[in-house]
Amino acid sequence: MRSTPDQHDPDWPKYPETVLHFGTEPKVTIDLRAMLGAQELSALRSIGLGKPFGVMTAFDPRGENLPSEENDARMRRLEAQLKEMGHSFTRVDACSPDGEHCECSVAVKMPRDEAVKLATEFEQVAIFWFDGEMFWIIGKCVRADPMMLPRSS
Repeated sequence: MRSTPDQHDPDWPKYPETVLHFGTEPKVTIDLRAMLGAQELSALRSIGLGKPFGVMTAFDPRGENLPSEENDARMRRLEAQLKEMGHSFTRVDACSPDGEHCECSVAVKMPRDEAVKLATEFEQVAIFWFDGEMFWIIGKCVRADPMMLPRSS
């Protein structure tokens, strides 16, 4: 029997509501609940992210909440591994719309298959993928069809 993403992570239904805060100058915020317009695409290009990239975290493997010290150590390991692989990255806070919950993440330009493989290694339920025009949720620990964002009602 195949499990569903929300059986692995009760927060799965909230993923499409994520707001991305890029740790760049200028500051860029992308609300995944809204269609990307010319302004948002221009902002991404201005910080070097106009081409396809993934947004991933090392926090809370398999959707299981870990203590902040463990999450921080996992994030340092992900960043070190990306550097070792020769990938530069931009830090991103992936937050709930109200800002009550945020996960440290990275935006990294790498082939989608490589991003998915790395997310699998870090036992992530999903990554966000920007294809150059729009964002998607790509499920990892579980089988789920890619979800185009913003999600239609």
